[in-house]
Amino acid sequence: MAKFPSQRKMLYQTGALSNDAYTQLSSGGTSGVLNLPKDLSLLNRRGYASTTRKGVPLVFQCKMDFYLHDEDGQGPSTSLGTDLQATLKVNGCQNNWVMRNAAVKWHAAMENMRKKAGIRKSDVGAYAHEIRYNYDGANDTLLTPIDGEGNAFTGGTWDVTRFADSMDSSYQLKLIGLSVDDDTATSVTAVQIGHSYLTSRRQPDTDSNEGATETPSAFNHLNDLLVDDDHRRRDEIETFVKDDGDNVPYEPVTTEAVNHDITEPVELGRAIAGFGNAYGSCIVEIPFGIAEVKATVFDAADTNVNPSGLVCVEVLDIYEMQG
Repeated sequence: MAKFPSQRKMLYQTGALSNDAYTQLSSGGTSGVLNLPKDLSLLNRRGYASTTRKGVPLVFQCKMDFYLHDEDGQGPSTSLGTDLQATLKVNGCQNNWVMRNAAVKWHAAMENMRKKAGIRKSDVGAYAHEIRYNYDGANDTLLTPIDGEGNAFTGGTWDVTRFADSMDSSYQLKLIGLSVDDDTATSVTAVQIGHSYLTSRRQPDTDSNEGATETPSAFNHLNDLLVDDDHRRRDEIETFVKDDGDNVPYEPVTTEAVNHDITEPVELGRAIAGFGNAYGSCIVEIPFGIAEVKATVFDAADTNVNPSGLVCVEVLDIYEMQG
């Protein structure tokens, strides 16, 4: 990873907030996904990435300030009730061992793909040594931060990593969203890495002791304490051991199904502005530095106004995902 950024505050517009419904932020002329590695690269003039050079995902701990006024300092143009509340919601991928191992394995796959194609590391672009991910599809549209005058930064080029194999000539990777049926799917545009990782490995049986023949030892100390010399209790305990706690406590994965728990986003945090205070804040941890940020405004009178706001993102820490 590049050194910790010195310019670590970034400002985004929200665009007009929808009444009663969450909508993506619109900043710098684009509505889309927050991509911190892109924007840190833009403002610090060096390359930042979602992972280390070995593919381990980075988690970006951020303070997100939500202001219910725009870059010109203007608030709602219509008088609102004192019960007004505006909500900023941040969604991202899951922070667990599956996503960590998936990223590391896909990094190895990228390097092996290039090796098989006869591409040397010296042939690889200076900013292409780590995978650049999408949030939930191919070729994500990304938010653009604004400068102190409220204008969009120009920035550079942010190429998303492409893959090719014997089944498909070009596809990208995403962090959430429906994956593909690995048994039948070809001509895909984006592969969800968590589902792809799980279907690439042997799955545990839903009944983890299926076919087990071992029974508790006759001299097991814990059984001896519980039995109190009553052998009927030993039978009951053996039944409990065989029947309870042997099913996996998470959703089993099948290659045919493309919608699994691992493909779903999780809420990373939310900030509330309103109730007499036009400011809210939250601390979030964003895996891969990529998140979807949405906002909405509401009051009990259901006043039909669409005020604009600002979001200031300050990066507090960047660390490797533990999983």
